[in-house]
Formats: sequence, structure tokens, C-alpha cells
Amino acid sequence: MTSVSKPQKVHIGIMALPLNKSGQFLITKRNEPKFPPAHHKWQITGGGMEFGETPEQTLTREFQEELSVTPKILYPHPILKTYLWDYQDHQSHILLACYVVDIGNQSPKVDGFENIAYKWIPPQDIHHLDFLPLCDEIISEAQQIVQEKNLLSLL
Repeated sequence: MTSVSKPQKVHIGIMALPLNKSGQFLITKRNEPKFPPAHHKWQITGGGMEFGETPEQTLTREFQEELSVTPKILYPHPILKTYLWDYQDHQSHILLACYVVDIGNQSPKVDGFENIAYKWIPPQDIHHLDFLPLCDEIISEAQQIVQEKNLLSLL
């Protein structure tokens, strides 16, 4: 249990890893100068679920806002992780749900607000990048799902 000296909040983050025909995943670089532990770190695209949304609705909204693309879920069971962030004014307990998705031939466009860059990476290169916490673990699990479920055949 964490200390109660700061307000505590629980958040649900819905994310997705777009997969391309080469077996690469799309990641984005975060822009959050007011929170240095996250600023300029590579991340998985997504965001917070809003009241009344389904995970699929959150995913669609976040991908439209951040990349101007519409994702299609390839595998219906998300990878689940939790993480605690200690902000200056509160603590956040975040439940992350990450899907493997297809964006087809759509061309992502970073919003310049939350994201300042994107790139496609082969899963074996994840250890060479500065990621937000848990991203490398999630990408490794996603790669296992891609292989076990033969998701490349769906693209």
C-alpha cells in the first residue's frame, strides 16, 4: 500500500501497438515537458478511458487524436499491466490495457502536442530505446502473441 500523504487516483489507459506486414510495431515519442520522467520517452500510443467509453471507443478516439488513423483490433485480448506514477501533487495507479492492431495503409501524423515523433521498430530493437515504464515488456508480450496467433497472416 502506498502512503496517503498525496491524493491518490486510479486511471485506465487503453493503448495499442499497430503491427505492419514486416512484423514491426509503431511507437511514438512523448511530449510532456512539465513531467520530465516521461518527456521525450518512447511510448505505446493510447490514453485514458473516459467515463462511459468502451476500450474500443477509447482506442479509436486516442488514435484519431494522436495519429489521425483508425485502428482495427487484430487480437481481442489485451495485455494488462499496472504501474504507479508519483506526480508532484498526486499519485496515480494506472491500469494499462494494450491491444495489437492494424492501421492498414493509413499514414500516421503526430499531433505535435502529446507526440512529437513516431517510428516503426522491429521487436528486437526495443532494448535500444528509452521507453516509458513497461513498454518494453508489453512489446515483448505483443511479439509473442503475434507469433503464437499468426497475426501477420491477418494483414
